Amino acid sequence: MKIINARTESLQPIPFELGESGRGRWLEKVQISNRSGQEPSSPEDVGFFLFGQDRKHVILTKGDKTQRGILLRINTSGAYTKGSCGGIVHKGGTATLLVGGTWAEGDAGRVANGPDQLWHVEGSAAFVVTLQGGEHKGYGHRYLFVTKSFRTVMIKRADLCQLIATDEDPELTETVRQFSEKLHEDVQLSLRTADELEAAMDQQVSSTPVVHFHPQYGTMEETVRRYGIAIPAAMQGKVGGVSGVQSGTLMPGSKALVVLSIGPSGGKRYNFHEVSENGLTRLKEECERPYTRKDVLAIVDAPDWHSAWTESKDSEITSYVLANAGGIHRYYRPIEEYDGYGARTYINISTTAWSGLNPVTPSEEEICRVFGLEMFPVVTNPVRKQVAKPVPEPEPIVTTPAEPQKPLSREEVLRELKGLGGNGFRIR
Repeated sequence: MKIINARTESLQPIPFELGESGRGRWLEKVQISNRSGQEPSSPEDVGFFLFGQDRKHVILTKGDKTQRGILLRINTSGAYTKGSCGGIVHKGGTATLLVGGTWAEGDAGRVANGPDQLWHVEGSAAFVVTLQGGEHKGYGHRYLFVTKSFRTVMIKRADLCQLIATDEDPELTETVRQFSEKLHEDVQLSLRTADELEAAMDQQVSSTPVVHFHPQYGTMEETVRRYGIAIPAAMQGKVGGVSGVQSGTLMPGSKALVVLSIGPSGGKRYNFHEVSENGLTRLKEECERPYTRKDVLAIVDAPDWHSAWTESKDSEITSYVLANAGGIHRYYRPIEEYDGYGARTYINISTTAWSGLNPVTPSEEEICRVFGLEMFPVVTNPVRKQVAKPVPEPEPIVTTPAEPQKPLSREEVLRELKGLGGNGFRIR
């Protein structure tokens, strides 16, 4: 029989220790037999000998044909987090706890603690394992299953539901069904979803042809997977008509999908504001910092669907955007009396077509109605305004009387003459 580490889903090196020593902790050593001819050759072929009364201990020996199944080590330590403790709950199946140790954080384990255990599993089994650290650190709650072939799978609940719905691992799905009544309702829903998808595939109604609305780059299949939504086997790897999402999996139907990128993106100077939306049911949406763009995946419920928003820079609206079945239309609001004309001579609407579809540009009146705007008049033969420039009035000339000159003194006259080189003059 093998000895498996549930965290790595691979063989556990022997010998090893469970838990750790210290206050509030317990160290359990799992040693190999030192009797000649009784020591195990590798982790792939081991047996065990259990002894002790008040507290059990185990010694690993060579493989024993009377002992079937696997030995399973479950360690719940993860990332240091105050108050986050580990835990192991046996939900069902033939499994027996042999020995266990305890790890802890802080003085006497007051910060956090949890078990580190060795189980003997003789058939299909299910556990709920809580790993220290929480979901935000990549740990938290996990399901641990042992299949009928003694394969171990530790998985998040959301990933398990998606795996069941798409039927990517039939052996695991079969194991989950054995203990479904003791598992979370989301897991039970995913099993019903798998049954519905199988019925849809049998009736061959899963490939209803529809026209999806997505940008020119990428494919709808790539976009759906990027949002973490699985494509069931009933769709044969292609996104056809859908009816919704259950257990993280597309459900076959007759409706189309639309992919929207709302907002201008860029730095903090840019922003967007959603104005209205009709005929759409959003499945997934992502908005990254600094919240200047939102990516949306939605189901089309009505043929006249639309989504409208404004894009701005420095709190001033730069464009009005309307997305509908005809494409994505950007309406740039004109400036009144532009370029000296009393009315504008053009309509500035830019349309981006959906992938594989021809663009259909709406009228300005339709766009203004969606955004509640007033239309500007348009002329075909404008005449430039002749605006007379005002003649500036001449500034008055102000004259001031000259001040009488003060007569120069004898010293000042000498300085003036000396500066002019007049050394031949003599003043009496």
